[in-house]
Amino acid sequence: MNKIKISLLHLAPITGQLESNKALLLQSLKLCAQMKSDWVISPELWVCGYSFERMIGSDWITHQPDTWMQELCSNMPTWNFNLFLSMPEKDNSTNQLHNTVFVINREGSIIGNYRKIKVLPQSEGWSSPGEEIKSISVDRIPVGILICADAYRPQISNEYHKQGVKALICPSAWGPGDCAPNGEWEQRSLEVDVPLIVCNRTGKDLDVVDWRGSDSIVAEKGERILSAAPDDSTILTFEIDMDSGSVLSKEFSYTSVNATN
Repeated sequence: MNKIKISLLHLAPITGQLESNKALLLQSLKLCAQMKSDWVISPELWVCGYSFERMIGSDWITHQPDTWMQELCSNMPTWNFNLFLSMPEKDNSTNQLHNTVFVINREGSIIGNYRKIKVLPQSEGWSSPGEEIKSISVDRIPVGILICADAYRPQISNEYHKQGVKALICPSAWGPGDCAPNGEWEQRSLEVDVPLIVCNRTGKDLDVVDWRGSDSIVAEKGERILSAAPDDSTILTFEIDMDSGSVLSKEFSYTSVNATN
């Protein structure tokens, strides 16, 4: 058995408030260290909120790792977990902007990244689509990353299946309502035959979307094994056996978080 503890940061970022959102994340990470988490996953665009562009534009997006991310990486040996961190970035060579997830290991090294491919043309018009689908080895476990709409259809997850991944990690900002998820996550887990782990967000996003009621889930063999949609910023933690791909926890454990804890 290869039992690991995974924490999902089901956060409520304030649109455009970068510093307060960073404080919220840092408090969450300190709590994950106290819980001795092995993997920690952030939701999509936690640092800025989904509709950030209309408030603060995109000029703030920079090459990574910037000073803030470097400082974050320096804490990893003390925290002793692997972090799947959603962070917009500017490409070093083309200056194109991307919706990216960086994987930072326990030693504080960035061991890989994935750029969202299925970007939505209007709401994510600031982001250029990524092109590479490549698994990342985390604690010697090959992992595939999907960002929100990347899980809508099977093309990307099928590529990961060919690469022999043992889990799919899906940072998301996929809210309730008419366009809510409708079995896509479960179907991807069935097709690839590995657990699919979704870290969603909560809170309000200006007058655009009320994300409260958004589900963070773990799907296994086409079934939703764990699911939660807390209204406030909450760390959702569970245990899984990565050898068998079986969820060991009967339910999430909940840890409330705010930037002033």
